[in-house]
Amino acid sequence: MAESSVKRSSIVQQLLQKPQHEPEVTDAIEASQDARARSRDAVMLDFRLNDGSIESFAYMYLARVRFVPGDVIELFFGKDAVRIVGRNLARLRETIAEHRTRFVQEGADGEDGLKASDAVHVDQIEIVEREEA
Repeated sequence: MAESSVKRSSIVQQLLQKPQHEPEVTDAIEASQDARARSRDAVMLDFRLNDGSIESFAYMYLARVRFVPGDVIELFFGKDAVRIVGRNLARLRETIAEHRTRFVQEGADGEDGLKASDAVHVDQIEIVEREEA
């Protein structure tokens, strides 16, 4: 009887093991997963302001992203610039640079104190139309 339970457990082990694929199959799976992740990339970046207005900018015009210590992000979309001021913005800068952020929400008064000390908080979003050179 003990032999039967040993056989059974080895069969269960075989069934539970993750199947190994050929290198071509593994490459195809990874490419498919990468393509799926890319298909979720945002086309436009929305800036949601406290007054309820939303400004949207096409990611394809995002030419430069600048992170200034002290938690300021500056984005340059053609002739327009967007300045984001807040705290813990480093990860937000990364996701914007990767075109994975769908929106940036300006925080409400008093909201900052309710968030964890390591949470992202946006104090202000400023949109500036620059003069043509």
